[in-house]
Amino acid sequence: MEAAEQQQIVELFEALKAGDFTHRLPPGHPLAAVGNAAMERLDHIMLQELKTTVEATAAGFETTIAMGKLDQATRQVAERSEAMAAATEEMSSTVATMAERTEEVVSISANAKEHVESGQRTLDEAVSQMNETVAQMEQAIARVEELASTSREIELLLATIRKISDQTNLLALNATIEAARAGEAGRGFAVVASEVKELSKQSRAAADDIAEKSGEINVAVEHTVKAIEQIEQTVKRSSAALGQSRDSMEEIVRGMLEVDEQMQIMQAASSEQKQASAEIAEGVSATSSIAADLKRLADETLATADELDGKLRNDLASMSNYTITDAVIQLAKTDHMLWKKRLVDMVLGRGHIDEGEVVDHHQCRLGKWYDGPGKKQYGSKSAFVQLEGPHAEVHRRARSAVAKYNSGDVQGAIEEVDRIAPLSAEVVSLLEALE
Repeated sequence: MEAAEQQQIVELFEALKAGDFTHRLPPGHPLAAVGNAAMERLDHIMLQELKTTVEATAAGFETTIAMGKLDQATRQVAERSEAMAAATEEMSSTVATMAERTEEVVSISANAKEHVESGQRTLDEAVSQMNETVAQMEQAIARVEELASTSREIELLLATIRKISDQTNLLALNATIEAARAGEAGRGFAVVASEVKELSKQSRAAADDIAEKSGEINVAVEHTVKAIEQIEQTVKRSSAALGQSRDSMEEIVRGMLEVDEQMQIMQAASSEQKQASAEIAEGVSATSSIAADLKRLADETLATADELDGKLRNDLASMSNYTITDAVIQLAKTDHMLWKKRLVDMVLGRGHIDEGEVVDHHQCRLGKWYDGPGKKQYGSKSAFVQLEGPHAEVHRRARSAVAKYNSGDVQGAIEEVDRIAPLSAEVVSLLEALE
């Protein structure tokens, strides 16, 4: 074997030592067939190893992204559960207070109902007494009217007595005249006539006195009748007013009965609501505890995923130092997945990206390969031609997402990242079509 051929073997091993699995012995070298076959075999093995690492890294990235989203979701659930627990506890306290107040109102309503019913009974008694008073007044008026009638009869009798007295006085006067004519014989008769005349005068005077008293009685009776009639009218008006008050009181009693019934229903509902709110508060508290456990578990799982993610990146970084056929396609796939993860971490608040880090689609590893070696090797393939569009759009969306997030438009950044996901998947799919 000539010195040049020996040097070529040394160069092969030097390349292998440096991690270049694409180095080959020139045609015509005595060991070209065996050496190049071995190198191709190693190149293939390393490519498969790289693919496996890329797939594992991609799966790790997706897992970490999913766990990041889960961590954020569990954080939100935990926060909302805590807020809900506080709110339900406050609600439970408020409902309990309302239930207590309702019981107090029920008690007050029951007392008010008793007082109203007592007032109604008092009004009923007052109305009954008023009616009895009116009846007694009517009886009194009837008695007084009877007295007036009797007084009028007495006046008639007195008139008769006056008439008889006048006639008796006239007869006594005539008898006295006749006795005077009779002389001594009529003296005794004259004495009798004089006595009769005196008696007639006394009867007339007594009749006049009785008539005067009877007149006074009649006047008093008239005044009494008028006074009693006025009292009767007043009593009747009072009775009517009491009747209206009784009707109003009956309405109040019916209203109080309805209020009491509604308050009883409200009390029962408040009691049920109190029990239900207590159960809700207990359930929310348990949910909050479960959410906290889920948050803790998600944090632990995310930490494990981050640790695995770091190891896979280190493995991938080590393999990127090797020179392997079509390795750039595999590495480009991981580059896109890595950026997708970084963007997701950013919107989840788990990382920061400066706008200067986001280069255009010509300056990244895939872009440099696309514009150089890739175009020479795959330029005629449809998948290669289609690759530029979604690749450029991924970079544009990434720059927009970072700019929006850094300016405080978190929702806008999230929307941009969501739009990147299908574009990134399309880039990876087209790269796989070139393998």
